[in-house]
Amino acid sequence: MVPAPPDEPSAAPSEPLEPTVTQELALEPVQFIARTDAVLRLGSLMLGAGASSARVRDSMVRAAEAVGIDDVHCRVGMTDIVLTAGRGQMFRTRVAEVPRPTVDADRMTALKRLTARLQPGTTPVQLQGALREIDRMPRRYSDLTRVLAAALACAAFALLNNGGWQEFVAVGIAAAAGQWVRMLIHRLRTNEFLLVFASAMTALLVYLAAAQVFVAFGVPGGQHDAALTSAVLYLVPGFPLVTGALDLARLDLNAGIARVTYAVLVLLATGTAVWGVATVFDATVTQVAAPEFAEPLLSLVRLAAGFVGVLGFALLFGTPWAIALTASSLGAVANVGRLALVDAHVNPAVAAAAAALAVGLGAYLFGDRLRAARVTLTVPAVLIMVPGAAAYRSIAGVIGGDTVAAIQNATTALFVVVALAIGLTVARVLTEREWSRPAR
Repeated sequence: MVPAPPDEPSAAPSEPLEPTVTQELALEPVQFIARTDAVLRLGSLMLGAGASSARVRDSMVRAAEAVGIDDVHCRVGMTDIVLTAGRGQMFRTRVAEVPRPTVDADRMTALKRLTARLQPGTTPVQLQGALREIDRMPRRYSDLTRVLAAALACAAFALLNNGGWQEFVAVGIAAAAGQWVRMLIHRLRTNEFLLVFASAMTALLVYLAAAQVFVAFGVPGGQHDAALTSAVLYLVPGFPLVTGALDLARLDLNAGIARVTYAVLVLLATGTAVWGVATVFDATVTQVAAPEFAEPLLSLVRLAAGFVGVLGFALLFGTPWAIALTASSLGAVANVGRLALVDAHVNPAVAAAAAALAVGLGAYLFGDRLRAARVTLTVPAVLIMVPGAAAYRSIAGVIGGDTVAAIQNATTALFVVVALAIGLTVARVLTEREWSRPAR
């Protein structure tokens, strides 16, 4: 008898079941994820507030050590952060994007103070709670204060560019109008270069209108054309320009090139508006005004104008009052010294480097006492020395065909900005140990 064949299997072996949500959570290193997320959020907030890449990286490393992450590597760009964290045999990589960094010195200061008081044993919940409070902080100053700050800063620049009281008043009115339009358009979240162009056009047209009012009342200024560029100096991208230069000084090319490129594009947008208005209204923006005052009154005017100008920019960036007043004092004194050296026929770049070095050393002396991020002291202080007017004259000269004036102004602007970065870098190298080492 032939034995019966074995029974065929009724079905294929069942597939392994997917883990439940509870099982997945049990497999995930939840605490390690929480530590990584807290460190990344700190870096994102700092980058969004306008901090330099080096400062963001150093703060993230300090926070990682405080929450118990053994190893951390991060690449910080202008608008993105790539973080790889390790703890024992675990590692995790996260990426964060900051769509449009907005300079907020108040938030930057709060984050710096938070980072300084972090101690080993800090839990992710504690760090996230502190970051949540900082993230909810409103802007320190109202829109009206920021409009007045822009007006004061640019009006002071008009005096520093050898304008008279007529130019001082006209530039102040124009810059206030331009800043107001800038804030209105910013709320629409439109293209940033369109925003800059529209804001610059508003300021320039209002300046020319105000100058004509003075002429109509029989009090014309003698140097209206030369002061025209002062009306748009609130648009000079000081933070990305200076922090980008500092990043390049540390060979952080990823962030430095992006920041400097962004700054150049903003300058081009503003310079195009300057050229357009100057062409339509036949203004000669490439000329440089002669001083209105003689010594010692000239130095006193420069000192007062420098103080007001730096204070205006500091308030425009949302800097706390104590830090803003300190930055104003440093910038005013250093700028008077710089201009005195230039008047004594010292090369402008050498004078700028010496002034920036003085500002950097002063920021080191006062920064710890104020518990301030050094960039909130140095950037407003040296911004008054950035040759924004020369940059705009250069762009207008290139477009308008005045090649000689364009080359002269462009060379002056480039070498002065480089010299300012060198001065600040030397000050950092002399006073901060991590700056004497290459960036990680």
